[in-house]
Amino acid sequence: MLDVGIAALVLAAAFSQGVIGFGYGLIVMSVLPRFLALDVAVPFTLVHGFIVAGIGYLRYRAHAPWREIGPMLGGALFGVPLGVFALTSLDPDPCIRVLGALIVVYVLQASWPRRIAPHDQAPLGRLWALPAGFLAGVFGGAFAMGGPPVLVYASARRMSPAAFKGVLQGFFASSTLVSLSVLGSAGVLRPEGLLRNLLYAPLVLLGAWVGMRWGDRLHPVLFRRVVMTALLVLGLSYLIGGR
Repeated sequence: MLDVGIAALVLAAAFSQGVIGFGYGLIVMSVLPRFLALDVAVPFTLVHGFIVAGIGYLRYRAHAPWREIGPMLGGALFGVPLGVFALTSLDPDPCIRVLGALIVVYVLQASWPRRIAPHDQAPLGRLWALPAGFLAGVFGGAFAMGGPPVLVYASARRMSPAAFKGVLQGFFASSTLVSLSVLGSAGVLRPEGLLRNLLYAPLVLLGAWVGMRWGDRLHPVLFRRVVMTALLVLGLSYLIGGR
């Protein structure tokens, strides 16, 4: 049977990812581990995250070349196994706080008034895709929160809103599939958990569809400001609250 609180959470998270191209795992995992064990919450979040990202990639794939996605995914292939190991071996609290601090520092420097326009500065080199993907793989495999490293990278690449969403969704769908495969091999995926995912899947689909339709109407400059604001809020919540 559906839990009303979890239903509202996954609907809001899917809507957020539909609007700005990220947010599902970050939002769900900021709340769900307070009610479910981490090894239950992570697979639950990853399965839905794969659905949302897959839908988003199909919508924006024309704007998302694999020369942007591939290097990030290559880094994630090395990071995911370490993250899955950390899921059962490390205290997540200090890791999350460090991640929050890095996000806040990035947002503050990237949002300086002279740099708020999307294309007023040379984009970050594609070489940084590998470490960004690696860190995303680690945090994705461990906490289903692999978004921030690649969000920072994609934002610094100065992409258009459609390319930003498409590249991120393509990476999230691919790397999440890798995470689920590793979790399955480790015996973390359970039949009862997959059944729970199916119950909430219609809400995930609805939230993503409505969010994408609404997000396509945002002006590029407003879109960047919304992204930076969302990153700042998430970074502060991780820095202050930890896990």
